[in-house]
Amino acid sequence: MNNETIMMGKLSPVWNEGTSKSITFCVTEDCNLACKYCYMTGKNSKTKMSFETAKAAVDYILSNRKEFPEQSVAWDFIGGEPFMEIELIDKICDYIKEQMYNLDHPWFNSYRFSFSTNGLLYHTDKVQQYINKNKNHLSIGMSVDGNKLKHDLQRVKPNGSGSYDDIVKNVPLWLKQFPNSSTKATFSHDDLPYLKDSIISLWDIGIKIVAANVVFEDVWEEGDDEIIEKQLKELADYVIENKMWSKYSVRFFDPNIGHPLTDDDKTKNFCGAGRMLAIDCKGNFFPCIRFYDFSLSNRKGIIIGDINNGIDYDKIRPFLALSLKSQSKPECVDCKVASGCAWCQGCNYDMADTSTIYQRATYNCKLHKATVRGCKYFWDKFEKTTGIMSERKKVELTRGMQAQNDLSAKYMQFITSDIITPHCSYRNTKETHEVMPQDIFEKGIVFCQKNDFLPVMLGKPDYVEGKSINTDLYIDSASSCSDAIIPVHDNEITKSEESHIAILIVNKDNIKNLFDFVVNLSGKNQRINLILEGIEHWSDEETKAYGSQLDILIPFIAQTYKSGDSLELNVLTDLWELKSMRNCEAGELSFALAPNGKIYVCPAFYFDDPDNFVGTLEEGIHIKNPQLLELENAPICSACDVYNCRRCKYLNMKMTNEINTPSKIQCLISHIERKKSMELQKLIRKNSSVEFENILQEIYYMDPLDKLLMKGSAAND
Repeated sequence: MNNETIMMGKLSPVWNEGTSKSITFCVTEDCNLACKYCYMTGKNSKTKMSFETAKAAVDYILSNRKEFPEQSVAWDFIGGEPFMEIELIDKICDYIKEQMYNLDHPWFNSYRFSFSTNGLLYHTDKVQQYINKNKNHLSIGMSVDGNKLKHDLQRVKPNGSGSYDDIVKNVPLWLKQFPNSSTKATFSHDDLPYLKDSIISLWDIGIKIVAANVVFEDVWEEGDDEIIEKQLKELADYVIENKMWSKYSVRFFDPNIGHPLTDDDKTKNFCGAGRMLAIDCKGNFFPCIRFYDFSLSNRKGIIIGDINNGIDYDKIRPFLALSLKSQSKPECVDCKVASGCAWCQGCNYDMADTSTIYQRATYNCKLHKATVRGCKYFWDKFEKTTGIMSERKKVELTRGMQAQNDLSAKYMQFITSDIITPHCSYRNTKETHEVMPQDIFEKGIVFCQKNDFLPVMLGKPDYVEGKSINTDLYIDSASSCSDAIIPVHDNEITKSEESHIAILIVNKDNIKNLFDFVVNLSGKNQRINLILEGIEHWSDEETKAYGSQLDILIPFIAQTYKSGDSLELNVLTDLWELKSMRNCEAGELSFALAPNGKIYVCPAFYFDDPDNFVGTLEEGIHIKNPQLLELENAPICSACDVYNCRRCKYLNMKMTNEINTPSKIQCLISHIERKKSMELQKLIRKNSSVEFENILQEIYYMDPLDKLLMKGSAAND
């Protein structure tokens, strides 16, 4: 008995899991079923993939080896129902094989064609001919939901009739051709009372492994958790009574579910979206099929490229950086039974309060906890019945049972006019000329007093209508200067009085003048905060020019340190004093009040879209998904050691669709600055007696995402 193999809770092994690239072709949006719980809400009989579109996709993928470095590939075909287009699929597969051979591609000896089918057409001549032709490189999953009552409750034909009888007759042929295959039984509110009988029925017809799950959407009602727990306990009794644990399996009894998360769990993302590639009928690229337009109910699909332009890797960055912790609420991360609590990234995006993948849908929370109780009941009873340690207890011992006030000033930036000189990554390009009314200003001051904000004026005092304004700090153009004003030099050096600090804005056209700008400002300013404008439009030419300008600034700034009159340039000198990331506090400790009386995360969001506000003076500030603004929920930034990066949240959102994920150009520029900062530090140490507490060291990456992915790859190995 002690040497008996325990199969219960295990799933069929995935071919080359972790090493293969998953590429999915949606060959049709048509289906011969109309399943009630299907997430593909936009199915239709018209939209189909052409061979020319598929051919272009294959050509792009196979000709760009650097973009697809995996050693193996799974070519997946879906719909709708993929077997409705078996002739097209056959033609595509022939072309794939031919091209892999002609290109001497490594995938030619390591590939699979994969299908998920409803089974209605499985027995047809054309499908069988395809299977016989490709059987050595083929995997097919067939969806059978349970017994006839449960299956026909959900998996119906367009006319409303059930499909069980038509599908189950094909199961013996399928299992003969693909022994030990599993089926995915999906449970929703209506069919929970049939869970036990459904799992047993699937076992009885020869399907020994059932990858059962519940839907992620908001379909559950009060008491559903009690129903699933009761059903699972009854199923557990049946398994124990009939001693079925060594020959049959259902995912609900996976011994790995229902444990506290390890630190490693929290840094992982258990969804492959972004690492796989999905192609719709029109040739658009998506992070997975759940991000197709016809798979979403509330949002537009997320296109990451197409067959003509390739992949936009900035759009993939949020997916690659995603982790359990960064998309989950604290109560989920700290939950005592969190392991195995599944989610779908596409569902998260579709159900989120904002258009983000960083908000996890938790509609099935009670169902998961009830499943854990049912699972624990099974393994506890297994131990009592057999007298041996359960698989769940082994997992518990292996994982270990983990149990798991800095006050900062808050600032409110008053956008006194639409024509203010920008001081950060924003500029009004819409030619609006709104001026903050006196009553909005006065209400803003009262709001700051009540909510402990320090007011900061963007613009001249007389930009506000009415009487002059007395406040502590102004940020304005450099046409005039006083102790209370920080001068801003907007792509030119204007005359100003001496000031401790100045802001210098430089766009792509003036990068070549950076050295001259800094030299001219150095005589009257001890510190210069450089703001690079429009980096989203930078090319390699601008990046190289920026690096060259920093190169010639290094000896100039080093000389100021040698002479004892040191000049601080934020992008080069700040890093020496930092031991942790300097976070952009926009949306956390810093907000912006616009002339319309609305409050924004920062001025950039106001000038981009006045409707994108996060509060009002009357109702206060209410941010949806506020955790996404925090550094700890920004995976790429948390993995980075360029601590003086500005982490512009507006550029993040603009370039990657996610407020917590920087684009590649942002990271590249920051790492150029880090490298030059290290070179400047070395020169200063060599030529002067200046000492540094933080000595910069060489690093092996220019993009922290590479570091993050390398760490994940090492963990998987």
